[in-house]
Amino acid sequence: MTVTPTHDSDATLLAETRGLTRRQVATAAAWAAPVIALAVATPLAAASEVFDSPTAFVSGGLAATGTSATQRTATYEGGALNYNSAGVPGLDSGEITITIYNNKTASWTVTTDVVTAYQTAGWVLVTSSPGSTVFIHAAISNGATISMPAITWSAPIGSSKPLLGIMVSSDNDDVSGLGVSLN
Repeated sequence: MTVTPTHDSDATLLAETRGLTRRQVATAAAWAAPVIALAVATPLAAASEVFDSPTAFVSGGLAATGTSATQRTATYEGGALNYNSAGVPGLDSGEITITIYNNKTASWTVTTDVVTAYQTAGWVLVTSSPGSTVFIHAAISNGATISMPAITWSAPIGSSKPLLGIMVSSDNDDVSGLGVSLN
């Protein structure tokens, strides 16, 4: 006589009646530990300077303080323009262009003499207006950095949040640009 079980195995029957087994809990914990470790490590990896393609990028921080009920300040500091050729031998950055922009000129004003500060650091002024200032710099090689002086913007009580940043581009079609922005 052949008996057809209603469950695939006794373990399945036991799991259905008792919930999870100790083995299942131990297996889940063993698999969860690497996932938790990866989730903790991800922000560090995202902040590192590893690129899959040649990239000119801005380092440093852009942060704001204040609310609409107080005077607001935004500051870019501690930075440089960096170039990473992503392992492509002999590939320089091409001519670098940075655009320092402020899309809320009615309320946010730059309080740093950006033109003088950046020209002193070796940047060449292309154009300047209340909404943007554009500079260029000659090509740099892999691993090189160019100083980028601090910039401070301010806005009065009642102002809206900022829309500020520094965009980067290269005249070399093989080089990407990575800037910073604040909104």
